[in-house]
Amino acid sequence: MPYYFTLAAGLIVSITFLFYRSKGASVKNLFFKTASSLCYLLTMVFAMISNPQEIFFGTFVLMGGALGLSGDIALDLKCIYHKDANEYLKAGFLFFLIGHVFYTSAIIWQNQFKWWWVAVCAAISIAVGFATVLSANIMHVHYGKYRRVVLAYSIFLTMTTVCALLAAIVTHSKSMIIFAVGAVLFLLSDVVLNFTYFGRGWDKPVHIFVNHMLYYAGQYLIAASIIFLK
Repeated sequence: MPYYFTLAAGLIVSITFLFYRSKGASVKNLFFKTASSLCYLLTMVFAMISNPQEIFFGTFVLMGGALGLSGDIALDLKCIYHKDANEYLKAGFLFFLIGHVFYTSAIIWQNQFKWWWVAVCAAISIAVGFATVLSANIMHVHYGKYRRVVLAYSIFLTMTTVCALLAAIVTHSKSMIIFAVGAVLFLLSDVVLNFTYFGRGWDKPVHIFVNHMLYYAGQYLIAASIIFLK
């Protein structure tokens, strides 16, 4: 099946990218990163083709992945073109934030969440978002002018994760369990990125490697969730 080929090819390309990216950002590494992201997008596309009856879920997950690709490019451009780094960083946050809206919408629609389930997930996400910003001194990070951006992104990132975990617990669906694991890995990736961008001492090759490893593992699992949807 095509999605297994793109999944395998993507893993190879991603590992290659991880090796080179840990040595620093460059245009060459940006090409590898784009190729890695295109592979998880292709995995989503072929998974949709093999599972056409779940077109809504697949389309929304695909949109989330496409926005993730856009965010990937913006964040790497930040490291290459330092003069416009602030704009690229904001763009990266925005792309990923909207991507999480699509991921969350896919989960809510597919599992027909009750309104109060959504309300509880939103309340938890808002609480986590504010806790993240308010605990900046405890975490030894400095958000500065990005405080509002971090707050908004933290809320939507957490919303995806909480909704995915709830769907996995309620449905016991293999697809939702895979999605939930992917969402947790995605969140952990952004936790590392949080310290890399706004803290000190977290920009070493090992931190960059772990950040991207968690991120791609999360995205590929989210892509794979379409395959197992029934």
